[in-house]
Amino acid sequence: MHRQAENSSARRTSPLVGARDFAIVGDDPLAPEHIVWTEEASPRVLRATGSRGAGSSQPAVQPTQLRTAHSWTEDKQVHVLWPFASATHHIVSSEPDGLLDINAIVLPLDANFETRLDAARRFWRALNGRPHGTLYGSLPQQTKLRHILNLRTFDGRRARAPYRRLAEELLSREPIAPRDWRDHHLRHKVRAILRRADLLVAGGYRDLLLYPQSRSRKSDR
Repeated sequence: MHRQAENSSARRTSPLVGARDFAIVGDDPLAPEHIVWTEEASPRVLRATGSRGAGSSQPAVQPTQLRTAHSWTEDKQVHVLWPFASATHHIVSSEPDGLLDINAIVLPLDANFETRLDAARRFWRALNGRPHGTLYGSLPQQTKLRHILNLRTFDGRRARAPYRRLAEELLSREPIAPRDWRDHHLRHKVRAILRRADLLVAGGYRDLLLYPQSRSRKSDR
């Protein structure tokens, strides 16, 4: 997990949250509501390299030139968190002398290449003052609604609502008589929804970061 970002005047660390692969750090990257993912968890965390020996004619970008950017060092790595427009870009580097400037992004040719490429493209557009454009890997609306239903059902069970009440409130257009519940088709559907919700809450939410690659594991069902 990452600590919260620090600026030049203060250092604040986020509370550890179990064994999760993110720190809770809103709109201000230093605020306790914002999520900062680790590089291992999210392919949208970009690894940058400096200009030494890169042979590029493009001027390097120094993190200090990025307005609203915050940086910190952890585990011998420099992290830069830069909120711009509707997105927050997270850059990491393990350059020996720290991340003094940026003119290249490392893009491993793995299963998440397209997601990293899109994150790098959006970062480049932000550097050049251009709109981010369409986000690659956005969840389809139907999938979003399905996950919302999963979590609403999970919350209802946690609030000790009976399964019949969950079915009435979330799935049925009319009340379900107690005498009909035992053999009602929604009884089985509620249980199936809760199984999916349990998988999400137990860590399956991480697969949402890897969509659409995670479809091959059928984890977005």
